[in-house]
Amino acid sequence: IPPHVTKICEYAFYKCKNLIKVEFQQNSNLQTIEKFAFSESSIKEIFIPSKVSTICKNVFCCCKNLTKVEIPKNSNLETIEVSVFQSSEIQNIFIPSKVSKICQYSFWYCSNLINVEIPQNSNLQIIEEKAFSSSNIENIFIPSQVSTICKSAFSFCSDLTKIEIPPNSNLQIIDERVFE
Repeated sequence: IPPHVTKICEYAFYKCKNLIKVEFQQNSNLQTIEKFAFSESSIKEIFIPSKVSTICKNVFCCCKNLTKVEIPKNSNLETIEVSVFQSSEIQNIFIPSKVSKICQYSFWYCSNLINVEIPQNSNLQIIEEKAFSSSNIENIFIPSQVSTICKSAFSFCSDLTKIEIPPNSNLQIIDERVFE
């Protein structure tokens, strides 16, 4: 994708079964990836350029070959919308510090997801319903800015053995069935 592209519109590569690789240059000006842009495609890995601020709903949903998502530490990403990576095969994910919300079902049924890296200086404030449900994460750090963990956010994460909440946490609500 050329560096001057700022938006990938909805359904742009939807169900592209022969699409296995998408390359962005380091100097990419991409800012938005709209809904279902790569959903049900056969991509194997993706680099999210640092200027991307929004990944809209279902962008990588049901990408059964997607195992690697690379997000740079200096990312401008602020929102991971509904079902973005749902039912993909990703194993690791880095949640950039500017992300304030992980929407419902974002990583739902990511059965190979083991590692979720969230920095200490994260601006994350809410983890919505079933955000990580039915994944295989082993531990999770809940940043101090998080005030709400919504219903079933980590339900059916049978390998989850460590939950770290700092003493200075702003956590006010741990909703029903969060760690069921």
